[in-house]
Amino acid sequence: MAAETYSSTIGARHLARSAANLAVTVLFAGFILGPLLVLALWSVALQWFWPSLLPSAFTTRWYEWAVTVPNVFRSLRTSLLVAALVTISTAVVAVPAAIAIGRFRFPGRDLLRTLFSLPLLVPYISLGIGIASFFYAVRLNGSLAAVVLAHMIATFPFGVLIVAAAVEELPPEVEEAALACGANRWTVFRKITLPQLVPALLAQAGYVFMLSMDEFTLTLLVSNPDTATLPVQIYSAIGEGYLQISSALAMLLLIPSVMLAYVIARYLRADVVAAG
Repeated sequence: MAAETYSSTIGARHLARSAANLAVTVLFAGFILGPLLVLALWSVALQWFWPSLLPSAFTTRWYEWAVTVPNVFRSLRTSLLVAALVTISTAVVAVPAAIAIGRFRFPGRDLLRTLFSLPLLVPYISLGIGIASFFYAVRLNGSLAAVVLAHMIATFPFGVLIVAAAVEELPPEVEEAALACGANRWTVFRKITLPQLVPALLAQAGYVFMLSMDEFTLTLLVSNPDTATLPVQIYSAIGEGYLQISSALAMLLLIPSVMLAYVIARYLRADVVAAG
């Protein structure tokens, strides 16, 4: 009898724990996915009035408007171009710095890592005002180069930290053995180090691309109507009261980020993603 009572008590506790875990999971999923669901509904809502939980009428006209208006298409094209340029430029600049920080021990290494991380600690509005003031002084503000450089300042810390974390995990014995066998450092890097860094480089590229696509504050401060990206266009649509149109634009902006996030989660090592 006592054994049955103990077993039922354990079963009740396990059931309560499972129910609590399920409730927390549902609440967390609702917190994360709820705003995206509302965004998706607004992008196809023709009429939606409180207290109705769903739109009373649906339409695709907002997407049709988004893909046919020249300014929107130009902004999306600018966003993709800027994101691609920022991804390539960040990799070129950040990878050597990341390898130096992750592989070598030298005086000032920790200070250098801290300096590279500073853009993460400064509010973007303060950073953007300083960048815009400098670009105005050198007559660069409003150009495509200004937007790319401003995005690079925001993405550079991620470019360094992701690859540096991966470099620190690489065993140096393999490279040392190759050097002892007569290979030069360029050959060692090209045939041994670089292939092992491919997952980290892909993770870096994915994160940097998504950050550039979504960047708004810096872009608003250093761009002009000809170099405005899609987030700036969405901001303009919201300011003019076009909630459905801005929702459709936001859904279009979300597509590349979701695709890249899926690729990162599906194909890259979990430790590399976690390091990022």
